[in-house]
Amino acid sequence: MTARTGQLAIAGRYKRLRRALPLASALVLAACSTVPDAPKGEAAYALVPPPPERGADHRIGAYDVLRITVYREPDLSLEDAAVDAAGQVRLPLVGDIPVAGLSAHEAADVIAGRLGQRYLVSPQVTIFVKKAVARRVTLDGEVSRPGLYPVEGRIGLLDAVAMAGGPTRIAQLGGIVVVRIVEGERRAAMFDLGAIRAGRADDPEILPGDTIIVGLSRAKAVLRDLTGAAPALTTAFIALDVDK
Repeated sequence: MTARTGQLAIAGRYKRLRRALPLASALVLAACSTVPDAPKGEAAYALVPPPPERGADHRIGAYDVLRITVYREPDLSLEDAAVDAAGQVRLPLVGDIPVAGLSAHEAADVIAGRLGQRYLVSPQVTIFVKKAVARRVTLDGEVSRPGLYPVEGRIGLLDAVAMAGGPTRIAQLGGIVVVRIVEGERRAAMFDLGAIRAGRADDPEILPGDTIIVGLSRAKAVLRDLTGAAPALTTAFIALDVDK
């Protein structure tokens, strides 16, 4: 290939890229308005609230083993009650009760309330966590190191994302989704990591078993791809200038 032929080929690629720019711009605008179908703002914090002011209680998670004692009711008490993958524990008479994400005291109140509805008068329930499985959260999407990460004690969304190396350069900071099992169902809530970093929004508490999905900013991805074409454009401009 002669130098003249190479210059013409580069110039032709530049013309095709120039014709494609309006479409790329349209994709950028469309991507900016695309967000996952998950609640935001107050609805999101209702599902995934900031940590309470009280001390750091252990939160029951899937596969924990509990000792559940119902005062003066040995037939309703359980020595080794396993929490299933959906975050529920099965008790005599009342069946499956969701306990994942609750402290032992909170779970005891829930069970006492369920027993008191139909079977017992003012039941007294105590719960002891006999075995706590490894506490892990899942980081997925546009983070530097997606994967499973162990957590100890309380942790917020900022620290959880930092464990995975932080968001990538093309992450959508305004569309961070936290997926949590609530009453046996998977539910999602969306948060703005940029607002949390700036102190304009609360940092929600992340619980063991949560999945955090950092979405792709398609607008940034398109702009990155266009920026990646800059060397070719520069070469084309030089070739055209030499040809004059």
